[in-house]
Amino acid sequence: MLLSAGTFTHSDFYMSAQILKLASAGDGKHTDKAIEMALLRYWRQGLLKRARRQGRFYYTLTERGIARRDWLLKTRGTSEA
Repeated sequence: MLLSAGTFTHSDFYMSAQILKLASAGDGKHTDKAIEMALLRYWRQGLLKRARRQGRFYYTLTERGIARRDWLLKTRGTSEA
């Protein structure tokens, strides 16, 4: 998965440049275009809400995104035990 389950908090808006920085800080294998496409895919799936301000997109988790994040964290925790 391009962005880890713990990347977003439900109450914060992240500018797309901040997300690129967070995601690329990981393993360094992902290009900016790959990250942009992942954000678009997550938005289309209803996991992220985006708002355009001054020509930039800002992202935050939707209720569906929060539920998916919580499920991933729970599933991940039980599979490592």
